[in-house]
Amino acid sequence: MLKIIAVIIVVMIVLAVFAAAAVKKGKSTITKTEYEYKKRQLLSDNEKKVYQQLIDALPGYRVFTQVELSRCIEAEGPSHLTISGKSLDFVICNNDFDVIAGIEIDDKSHAKTKRTKADARKNNAMEVAGIKLIRWPATPLVSITKIQNEFPAIPEPTRTKTAVENTQEKKIKILEQQLFNMARKLEKAEITMVAVPATN
Repeated sequence: MLKIIAVIIVVMIVLAVFAAAAVKKGKSTITKTEYEYKKRQLLSDNEKKVYQQLIDALPGYRVFTQVELSRCIEAEGPSHLTISGKSLDFVICNNDFDVIAGIEIDDKSHAKTKRTKADARKNNAMEVAGIKLIRWPATPLVSITKIQNEFPAIPEPTRTKTAVENTQEKKIKILEQQLFNMARKLEKAEITMVAVPATN
């Protein structure tokens, strides 16, 4: 009798183990199949407007958006932890991709205590790294004039002339020289005609 009971208990334990394994496997399968990924906009509507303002206001500069702070600042050890996971709304570079400044667009959420502390750490990191950080409110939209006041104008690079343009320019110069020579000859001919006395 005891043997039968022992066998029954063993069978129940085995069945319980298999059942638990099946449930765990089922949960794992469900979890994996429930992963969802959706495309999202890189910029908010307001950030899109600011981006266009920056492009229009800063010819000669390169404008980047949503840049991780660690791409602009090199930090090691504990210092790296203070910038990890943080980003800048916009980064302005010159044509050599040297970072000139970072730009943050502050909406109402930046008034919260948690955001204020995070902003202070970001401000400090940029200051220590020697990079200018500009903060503008989300509204009203920053003007082109205000943007240009923060950055010196960079002269547009001189466009290299094509071979066709150089050839045409040479032809024009030759034609101008020929016309000049013809005008000089006509002028000399008129002087000669005036100098010759009229005969009766």
